[in-house]
Amino acid sequence: MLELFKKISNIRLSRQNQIIIAVFALCLLIYFLSSSLMNLNNNVGNLKKENAITISRIEFLAAIGEQEISSKSAFSSNFASSVNSSAKDNKLKIDRTLPLSNNEISIWINESNFIDLFNWLLEINNNGVEITKMSIRRISKETVSAQLTFKS
Repeated sequence: MLELFKKISNIRLSRQNQIIIAVFALCLLIYFLSSSLMNLNNNVGNLKKENAITISRIEFLAAIGEQEISSKSAFSSNFASSVNSSAKDNKLKIDRTLPLSNNEISIWINESNFIDLFNWLLEINNNGVEITKMSIRRISKETVSAQLTFKS
C-alpha cells in the first residue's frame, strides 16, 4: 500500500491534467454539497408539516376541554341506550356492551370507518359523556376496531 502511494506521488502531471483533476474534484464537491442541501431542505419541509399537524391536534384537544357541555340531559336518562342509539345514528355497530361500576360502560366496536367513529366521539363528548379509556386499532386503510369506556 505504501509503495502504491509512493508511485502515485512520483507521477508528474502536466499543468492541464492538474487543472482537469482540480475541476473534476470541485464538481464532485459541489454535487455532494447540493445533494446534501436538497436532502436537508426536504427534511425541514417534512418536519414543518409534522409540526403543523401536531399543533393542530393539540389545539383541537384544547378546544374540546374548553367547550361548554350544553346538552347533557339527553344522555342522562338512560346512559347505555343513549350511547347505543347515538352509535347507530353515526353508522357504527356496537358489538358488545359491558356495564361497569360508577356509572361507566365499556363498549367494543369492530370494523368501523375511522371518520364515523371520530365524529361519534366528538358528538358523545359534546353531550357531556367522558371518555375514560380508549383503545383503537387500525384494521385496514379506513377501518378500525375500538374498545372504549365511557362515564356519564
